[in-house]
Amino acid sequence: MNPKSSRVVLIIRDDSIAHIAFARDQDLEQSIQNAFASPAFAKTADAPVLRLWLNAFAGYVCIGSMIQVMPAYVQARFTVSPYAVGVAVTVGFLATMIARPIAGRLVDARGARGIVMAGTIGAALGGVAHLLAPNYFCLILARLMLGLGEGALFTASIGWVLSGATNKRSGGIAGRFGLSMWGGLTVGPIIGAALDAIFGFRAVWLMASVLPVAGLILVATTSGGEAVRDVRPAPSRSWFPAAARGPSGSYVFSSIGYGVIASCLVPRMTTLDLPERNFALAVFGVAFLGARFLASPLVDHLGPRRMLIAALVVEIVGLLGLGVARDGGMILAMAALAGIGIALIYPCYIAMVAAAANGGERTTALGFVISAWDLGVAIGGPLGGLLSSHNYATGFIAAAFCGGISMLVAQIWCGHSA
Repeated sequence: MNPKSSRVVLIIRDDSIAHIAFARDQDLEQSIQNAFASPAFAKTADAPVLRLWLNAFAGYVCIGSMIQVMPAYVQARFTVSPYAVGVAVTVGFLATMIARPIAGRLVDARGARGIVMAGTIGAALGGVAHLLAPNYFCLILARLMLGLGEGALFTASIGWVLSGATNKRSGGIAGRFGLSMWGGLTVGPIIGAALDAIFGFRAVWLMASVLPVAGLILVATTSGGEAVRDVRPAPSRSWFPAAARGPSGSYVFSSIGYGVIASCLVPRMTTLDLPERNFALAVFGVAFLGARFLASPLVDHLGPRRMLIAALVVEIVGLLGLGVARDGGMILAMAALAGIGIALIYPCYIAMVAAAANGGERTTALGFVISAWDLGVAIGGPLGGLLSSHNYATGFIAAAFCGGISMLVAQIWCGHSA
């Protein structure tokens, strides 16, 4: 390269990511484009990933802290039935499930930034409504507001993050970004329990009102998040994109296993009088979080379809093991195995949908797929409880069978979309 006809171009984008390109004058524009398409920018070509991660994490810390104290709070404050307590805990997740695809469609039409901010504001107002709720009905409205806000916040955030990622990196990025949710749901209950023990219920609601404001400031001081250009008119965009149908159906069945584990693992070990029951869910959680963080990039290296089948096999083996094992150590090993499989299913579906969906429908499709997880978990908990009235092992065997159905649906969809 002739030094007289070349120059060094330093390109800096959000989150302090830089790329140096050597270019001849006549190739300067092309070199800049290549720099933005390079792996260094695959994570954040148009997305402030760290800020979005922290905002989502803060939102789910609030949710986790509220889940921890909600049952006792509802019973102590409003003196309602156990059923009403259960409704108060779960109704927010129903609102989140409904909000995700709607938020995704708004992102595709108007851009992610405004929807992330609107969701964050909704979550903050939900926290305030918890603080001020004078009766049970108003509390339910507060739970709905919080759920709608968090559904919009996370869905718009993942759409924004993936808008700057190549298909070859979407699985790893989505998997690790999803840890904002799981990290918040893990840390939140600890914070909620501590605040409740020291200051009482109102401290939890106050934190849930203030913490989203900090996240809002992070997002409001960024740029980007514009809508993906689509030559089709907005009404022609499908409300249920074809790219989401197969993965959503498969994900509903594969996520049932998580619901069964959450509702039945500790009771099964209790009936077997196993002392390991006290940290069984912790073992599952560590395996889940570790696999999601460490192995998500394998989705991109091995391919999402191949990795999905492998993850489903691991989940099914783990669930079957939980159904038949009676030794504490073996049950813990099977819980870890199931956690690894379940953790890696999500980035596979996200990578497949992100690659298959039209740019103007991508976040809508992602919203449906993430809602499928919510629906499967909502089914898995009651299903496990119903079947376990006869034998707790039955719930895990049924969940493994659902995993097999999930694999079949995925194979059929992959065959049609190939």
